[in-house]
Amino acid sequence: MLIDTHAHLNFEAYDDDRGEVIKRCEDKKMKVINVGAQFATSRLAVQLAEDYEILYAAVGLHPIHVFDEDFNSDDYQRLIDNSTKVVAIGETGFDFFHPTFNRAGAGEKSIDEVLAKQKEVFLNQIKLAKQNNLPLILHGRNGLEGRNVYLEMLEILKAAKAERAVFHCFGGDLVMAEAIIGQGFYIGADGPLTFKKKAEELQSMIAKLPLDKILIETDCPYLAPEPRRGKRNEPAYADYVAAKIAELKHLAKEEVIERTWQNAKNLFGL
Repeated sequence: MLIDTHAHLNFEAYDDDRGEVIKRCEDKKMKVINVGAQFATSRLAVQLAEDYEILYAAVGLHPIHVFDEDFNSDDYQRLIDNSTKVVAIGETGFDFFHPTFNRAGAGEKSIDEVLAKQKEVFLNQIKLAKQNNLPLILHGRNGLEGRNVYLEMLEILKAAKAERAVFHCFGGDLVMAEAIIGQGFYIGADGPLTFKKKAEELQSMIAKLPLDKILIETDCPYLAPEPRRGKRNEPAYADYVAAKIAELKHLAKEEVIERTWQNAKNLFGL
């Protein structure tokens, strides 16, 4: 079964036609995990999961939003307690990309202050995940000279003894990917894998990684794959990512879909 393990149908980009987009997912007989970025979008992800059989939810506070609202574990715990469809905590992690430090809400915070706050919220969400026996959906983005966001996240996960996670929309190199997989974590593959330009390194990496550690994602409404690049993305386009993985690994698309579905079941307990 095809599954998009990282979607944002809970975002305002779908306010006008969310039902139609979900209907296309139903017609494709696929599953979708909608991922929260703040409390409001986490709450909507849970509500959508309750309303539609094919949907699941992840709840969490994205690192670029740590100054937009306080992370209140009790509020997120209530979302988990009130639904059987919450399958992960996230997305959470670190964002080292420079514009993060100039977002409205962060004000005139220094880089050190922003990173300290991101780490505090990240650790709180790791704790919440462990308390509820849920995996983590991790956001990592590089952008600070001399620092590797994936290495720093991996060190924190190891110190906190977190055992279940996916590095969503992974953008690191093969060495880092192998280190992540070596700790038992998963790698998320998204639309950029299908791009015709500047995707060679990513494609080579995915070709070499074991399929049993790869998850298919869209990150919709962002990162639409070829041939939809530049348009609004949606979960049904996960099929293009599956097809590219199959091409790179010289496998049938149906085998990639089935094996990544098993990966999702193993990680998220579906």
